[in-house]
Amino acid sequence: MSRKTFAVVAATLFLSLAGASASAGNILVNAGFESGDLDPWFQANNSPFVTSDEAHTGIYSVAALGADRIEQAFAAISAALINEVSFWVKREGSIFNSYSFLYEDGSEEGFLISAPNPEGDWMFFDVTENLNVAKNLVGFGIFGTSPGPAYLDDFLIDVDADVPEPTTLALLGLGLVGMGLRRRKIA
Repeated sequence: MSRKTFAVVAATLFLSLAGASASAGNILVNAGFESGDLDPWFQANNSPFVTSDEAHTGIYSVAALGADRIEQAFAAISAALINEVSFWVKREGSIFNSYSFLYEDGSEEGFLISAPNPEGDWMFFDVTENLNVAKNLVGFGIFGTSPGPAYLDDFLIDVDADVPEPTTLALLGLGLVGMGLRRRKIA
């Protein structure tokens, strides 16, 4: 195989494998609770529940009171690759919730949201700036706090579509090594 042919094959392999990207878009499953249940979210405290009483979009949201907490775990992803972490909350009077980032090293960083909401409308919260970009994120949790239910909906943890998965990069490396060995053997 000539050097030119090798370069063309290597470039083609790289471009085809690099096109297979990580879970582009939202890495959370059932982010709007439209399955009608919490799965794969789980109740970390008390008994938050899926309801059709209020929804930001779709039919369902989660109603959470006091120490009710929902949480979702996922495969580790570098927080530096995350474009946005956001969600919607509705509670009349004021929004008072706590959310947490769960990291691969076992640490958890929690933050409090407090915002007036006299009309009781849905409010959007983008909490991306609180990510620790030096760590790998493995989960996200949120509490609904008193008084009254907090309705939670439309969660997003957005990952860049152009980031190749680690397995894709490993395959690329193996392919190039294999082609290099094949080239050396032929020469």
